[in-house]
Amino acid sequence: MEKNARRLLDKYISGNCTPEEMAVVEDWYQQLPFEKNVPQHSLIAASKKEVWNRLNRGRKSLKLVTVKWVAVAASIILCFSVGLYFVTRHNAAPLTAKTELKNILPGGNKAVLTLADGTVVNLDDAKNGQIADQSGIVIRKAKNGQLEYIIKEIPNATVTGSNTIATPRGGTYQVNLPDGTKVWLNAATTLKYPYAFAKNERLVELNGEAYFEVSKDRARPFRVKTAAQMVEVLGTHFNINAYRDETVVKTTLLEGAVKVSTLSGSVTLHPGEQSLLNATGARLSLNEQVDIDKEMAWKNNVFAFDNDDLQSIMRQISRWYDVDVVYQGKITSEKYVGEIPRNSNLAEVFQILELNHVHIDARGKVLTITGN
Repeated sequence: MEKNARRLLDKYISGNCTPEEMAVVEDWYQQLPFEKNVPQHSLIAASKKEVWNRLNRGRKSLKLVTVKWVAVAASIILCFSVGLYFVTRHNAAPLTAKTELKNILPGGNKAVLTLADGTVVNLDDAKNGQIADQSGIVIRKAKNGQLEYIIKEIPNATVTGSNTIATPRGGTYQVNLPDGTKVWLNAATTLKYPYAFAKNERLVELNGEAYFEVSKDRARPFRVKTAAQMVEVLGTHFNINAYRDETVVKTTLLEGAVKVSTLSGSVTLHPGEQSLLNATGARLSLNEQVDIDKEMAWKNNVFAFDNDDLQSIMRQISRWYDVDVVYQGKITSEKYVGEIPRNSNLAEVFQILELNHVHIDARGKVLTITGN
């Protein structure tokens, strides 16, 4: 069966299936939960990249991607880590729930800027060009939607004040700080920073998740303060996930070196390493085998799951789609592996996520997850 699976799947991926073969492949995968001799996991893993690329190419026009193809591709891409299950006709969401979910669109470029004098600027509505001038530092919204700080004249050393940029649930934004540091903010994230950095350091405060590309300045170390840790760098690329509703604070280094300090100790990260700080701040550990693609997936507009439980996945969905999630009954403890484009509407996401033992009911912005 595996030999036939490989042959038919290769033809399906390349678009060379006859209508009859296509029907065989789709019906075959629909029936997989009830077959004993399913294709080996290695076959599914090897096909994942090709299938995903095709699915992404088809997304330019969703009409080109049939419902059956999405179901088959999603089945190959997303599976339980403890076994292999596929989307079936038997666990489809009720029509009313699907209608509700289709109306919930993915997040986008949204943020609110609060200036030192208390002025609040909705960056979604702000026109391109200059927004404010703070003691010689011009704040402007670029044509690409980014927020930029441009130093026209060196501020007086006595000038102080902070700006705060905050993304809502369902929002993301990029800001270029006065020192040239670039910061990408994920949804439900707040970044507070002085509009004129001090002479001896560059200190910012983060709540949520952000990716930093820090401009090098050996005379002024760049520090990121969260509720439970301090990250110090000179010039490097790194990501911090410090949402208050997550069980750990994760700092992931892509380039350079950073020092992560907490009340319980400190650790120096090298590229490809990650620090993990538990919710109480009592234990700091080092992860030397990090899946960088997974950690940076949000910045590349993808949800990436690798042995994640349902609650963890739903926290990400809640932030990105600006929805509330409640649970009823016994919820599956299975772990999930896979990827989903973040530009999907919520109905498409749940067409992929609604696997065995999980049911979704949507009422406005409230999603109820019900276990069997």
